[in-house]
Amino acid sequence: MSRVTRHASRMTIDNGPMTSDVIPDNLPSLLTAASGKFPLHGVGFAGPDRSITFLTFAELEVKALSMLAGMQARGLTKGDVVILSLEKSEEIIPVLWGCFIGGIIPALLQPPVTFTEYNPAAEKTEKVFHLLERPHVILSHDHAENWRSSLIPADLLIDVAGLAGSARLALRAGLSPSDLALIQFSSGSTGDPKGVMLTHSNIIVNTADIIRGIALEPGDVSVNWMPLYHDMGLIGFHITPVFAGVTQYFIDPVDFVKNPAIWLDIMSLKKCTITACPNFGQLLVTRYLGRRAAQEWDLSPVRILFNGAEPISVATMRTFLDGLKPFNLNPVAMFPAYGLAEATLAVTFPDRLREAGVKAFRRSELIGKGVAIEAAEGESNIIELVNLGRSLEHCGVMVADDRHNPIPAGMVGNVLVKGANLTAGYYGNPEVSARAFNGEWLLTGDLGFLFCEDLYITGRSKDIIFINGINYYSHDLETIALKLKNVSGGKIVITGYFDETEGRDKLLIFLAGADNEATRFLCREIKNHFSAVIGLSTETFVLIRSGDIPRTSSGKIQRYKLVERFRLGSFSNIICL
Repeated sequence: MSRVTRHASRMTIDNGPMTSDVIPDNLPSLLTAASGKFPLHGVGFAGPDRSITFLTFAELEVKALSMLAGMQARGLTKGDVVILSLEKSEEIIPVLWGCFIGGIIPALLQPPVTFTEYNPAAEKTEKVFHLLERPHVILSHDHAENWRSSLIPADLLIDVAGLAGSARLALRAGLSPSDLALIQFSSGSTGDPKGVMLTHSNIIVNTADIIRGIALEPGDVSVNWMPLYHDMGLIGFHITPVFAGVTQYFIDPVDFVKNPAIWLDIMSLKKCTITACPNFGQLLVTRYLGRRAAQEWDLSPVRILFNGAEPISVATMRTFLDGLKPFNLNPVAMFPAYGLAEATLAVTFPDRLREAGVKAFRRSELIGKGVAIEAAEGESNIIELVNLGRSLEHCGVMVADDRHNPIPAGMVGNVLVKGANLTAGYYGNPEVSARAFNGEWLLTGDLGFLFCEDLYITGRSKDIIFINGINYYSHDLETIALKLKNVSGGKIVITGYFDETEGRDKLLIFLAGADNEATRFLCREIKNHFSAVIGLSTETFVLIRSGDIPRTSSGKIQRYKLVERFRLGSFSNIICL
């Protein structure tokens, strides 16, 4: 049985979000408080047919105690780690709170579809199982009979359908702010998953800051399709609303992907005020609106629509807002933010009462020299970046050089963060934890700059492509490609690799499409476009299916996996121009 003990400094929060109340110092206290203060508020689960199963917070707490009793009957106690490999939000949430109440430490993972063929979720589950030192795994009933993993023994599997026990037999654990509450696994956009250790204090500090930052009140209503095994879904759209007593509705991610209209339906039906949709989801909604007859949605109550989890595409954001304009979505609702799992969730917020800020910077200075110079109106060779705002109350941001020294505003450098919401490190990985920190500052791996005290992100350090003495960012090159009318979002991935034979970095352009004359013409068009716009030579195009583009749970493209497959010779349709 896997067991951990972790300690951190005791939390302190000044001027909490509910000024008349004492801030709870552990997560179960949040649910108990919400149950008492807001007896009619709770959590709703929307099915694909739009039917809703609703639990008040009080009913959720009783169900959580029942799940805890079942876990304790199987020998799980405070400090034990357990993997939650559950498919439905309706399954996840009661088990999650059962863990919190009993001091059992959950790690939420995307459930594998199969173990008998290549499956990223299965591979990740087996890696995490090994890292967590063979914990129990609670899984969905539909998956229990088909779970076939040679690395995870059957005696450590628990079918959630048979988990519930008697709520009155559950034993509440004594908890302190410094106790480890959750292991949040990174979404894995750049390699093996890392288990971010979060204490009760970390989570409560960050959720309190989020509540202040968006002025969240009990009368708000949140609707979410982001998965609960991702920090935005779990922290942003479940724990934070519970803290504020906000009624929340969940749409399972697979239902949203199949039919994005369900998100718009539930938002309109429940008069949603708080929601989220990163690039990946915006593209799905835009495509849906382009091919289906629009319905009579009313999105006017929406006041906050979080946009984050990946580098924000200005073009995608604008198209998305234009598409929802007929349904009275206020453009001020678009709320770009910056955060990461290591900081629990949120790091910077913009002004919530203004439209999303977009600034144009001169490309040659920003890319060639690492200097942010605002472009004059009418300039053509520009990069548009989204204003991500300023750090939250209990979090700090610094932009530094490679020696971790702060650099002047307007200079591109490494983004570092610190604060009471910050993890103490990665579970079972002290070497990686040590490399991730410089004193109290966490090295995020992101690059960016401060401009008029606001944060702008230019890209990931691992996504830089160095060609002819110039640094290029993958997502910026993809934005350039999207200027062509025949290139659509989500259909192109640009990355680089080091060609050992030629001893230099080269571009790889992965393009969704069949090998035919039209696609080959498009490849030549892209090549000419890059040559004309930025003088960059594109040589190698790899044709793939859209469904073969690997993504994280939040929709981030896993470019490194495409490069690995290219190096292994796994692609047959390669066009060299």
